[in-house]
Amino acid sequence: MTLRGMVVQLNTGTARQAGTDDALYIGISGTAGGREFPLDVAWFDDFERRSRVKYVLGEVWEGDALAGARDPKMARSGWNDPSLFYVGFDAIDRVYLRKQSGRGERDDDAYELDEVEVRLYAESPRKRIFRCNTGIWLGTVYGTQVWLPEVSDADRSVTLRT
Repeated sequence: MTLRGMVVQLNTGTARQAGTDDALYIGISGTAGGREFPLDVAWFDDFERRSRVKYVLGEVWEGDALAGARDPKMARSGWNDPSLFYVGFDAIDRVYLRKQSGRGERDDDAYELDEVEVRLYAESPRKRIFRCNTGIWLGTVYGTQVWLPEVSDADRSVTLRT
């Protein structure tokens, strides 16, 4: 069984400089493959202060999860589509959010993450959920990645407003 798609709910913090113009990536990996997926949406200011944005990549069978979602560049039938690259669904053991940073502090536009949830989809009804609901800064000074623990569907704590 392979990864077919994902829905990412990304909520940016409220601090004055919370947003970033730097790139953000969702990373998926395990003993049966993995890769990163950029979340950049064309003609949209993605990671702004107080923003609540939902992204959909690849094939998602859960209709309610698609409501209000944005498509990152090439997220369906393109190089950013999870269904086109083999990642063994059951072997996934790491999901993370990574912020691309410059080499030094001056090249870095730090980002305040409020909450993030990543729903991974295989064939219906297979779904896995990874979530971090602890606010954290990402950047050269703070560290550029946050690893998400797997949670049950009943443990809803992310604000899914769009």
